[in-house]
Amino acid sequence: MRLQPLLRFLPSVLCAGLTVACLQTTAAAAVDRSVKPVPGPAPAASFPEYKDLTLPNGLRIFFIQDDRRPMVTFRLLVKSGAASDGAKPGTASLTAGMLNRGTARRSAQAFAMESENLGSAIDAKAGPDAIALTASSLNKYTGQLLDLLSDAVRNPAFTEEQLLKLRKLALSGLEAQKQQPSALLSKLVTKLVYGVHPYGQVSSPESVQSIVRDDLVAFHQLHFHPNNATLAIVGDVAQADVLAMVEKVFGSWERAEVPAPPQPALPALKGRTVHLVDRPGSVQSNIAVCRVGPPRNTPDLPEVLVLTATLGGGASGRLYQNLRETHGWTYGAYSAFDPRRIAGSFEATAETRNDVTSPAVLEMLKEIDRLRTEPVPEAELSLQREYNVGNYLLSLEKSERTAQRVQDIDLYGLPADFYKSYARRMGSVSPELLQKTAQAHLDATDTLIVVVGEAKEVRTALEAIGPVTVYDTDLKPVTPTK
Repeated sequence: MRLQPLLRFLPSVLCAGLTVACLQTTAAAAVDRSVKPVPGPAPAASFPEYKDLTLPNGLRIFFIQDDRRPMVTFRLLVKSGAASDGAKPGTASLTAGMLNRGTARRSAQAFAMESENLGSAIDAKAGPDAIALTASSLNKYTGQLLDLLSDAVRNPAFTEEQLLKLRKLALSGLEAQKQQPSALLSKLVTKLVYGVHPYGQVSSPESVQSIVRDDLVAFHQLHFHPNNATLAIVGDVAQADVLAMVEKVFGSWERAEVPAPPQPALPALKGRTVHLVDRPGSVQSNIAVCRVGPPRNTPDLPEVLVLTATLGGGASGRLYQNLRETHGWTYGAYSAFDPRRIAGSFEATAETRNDVTSPAVLEMLKEIDRLRTEPVPEAELSLQREYNVGNYLLSLEKSERTAQRVQDIDLYGLPADFYKSYARRMGSVSPELLQKTAQAHLDATDTLIVVVGEAKEVRTALEAIGPVTVYDTDLKPVTPTK
């Protein structure tokens, strides 16, 4: 008896199903799968609206309403980083690492347990220009998470016990880096590109071993002030409610004058020089072609990103196509700009066999020069534009990335509407504009060549490219043996 009402509807359901199936089949037949779809234009405005407020003590707050998930993300940025280390490189990094290891109100264990109970973690990291603390949780824990974050920022304990553990980890990492060609390459590139500028300082076992608790306390007291910080809030929370919570935990934070790090001149590059880290037993070479790059607030940053994608942004980049696909010398070759507040760097990298180290360097220089002297074909450039725009639009799904970008506007002095036109500008780079950008920021003549490999295998061939300086794995110049 109960089946009778259902049976009456069965014919209509079957017809509806057949109709939908027919429509789907017809639509599929109308689509030519062999033709790549034409991408639509980048959105005119591709960044969420945000509120910009400042507390009386100088703490600048950026609020972005995001009701897609019942979550909230906080990102507190202190605008002093490794460039403020002074005589002891590694101080900012150790300071950041200690922030979630206990406070005046919570032991390290209590802090970790409370974070875990909120389903969150206070992640703190030091970069060249700033220290960032990030935390996310369900929005029902907004007040508790904010209290935990403010405690880490304002009241770190810097206990000797935790410092001993963290220093031991740092020293172990530095020792391991001596056996990692990529780490040696990165460190020497940093030292050579930036020279005596604070950006050029790298941690060493000696500098880390010399850092004591008083150094961390002094760094915190000097730099952790509301007028030297910003707080980004992204999530499904009411603005009035969360601002009241912020004022409660940060309103009494006292402002103070914060000194800017020194700004000595960057090294002047003239001609090609080769810098070789001798690593006996290496069967391959790690290569970097590098030089000073533009600062983060360079007006043509969107165009610069399309440029580096064209040169070495992945499998479709010219370095990859040349060194891997054409010559079979490497598994991959890439390039990137690292723009910072005062100055940036450019780096093109690859790993090759010893016997093709020098030819690979010459091919990398050739590809750099070709971008300066020849316009990129429109079909190739179109692919790079689409790649960059697509990556950017996808990244807008990440709350932490959105928080970082809105804080970057303040940290680096970017125009207020910078990200509103970001995707559109990347999507409209012409061959002529890309060539002009390459001429402004790339140079195959005045450049540094850095190689990590076995000196006796690669040095002679590299001398044909430029004068060679040899270093040991402590990055100290040595007199090579013939």
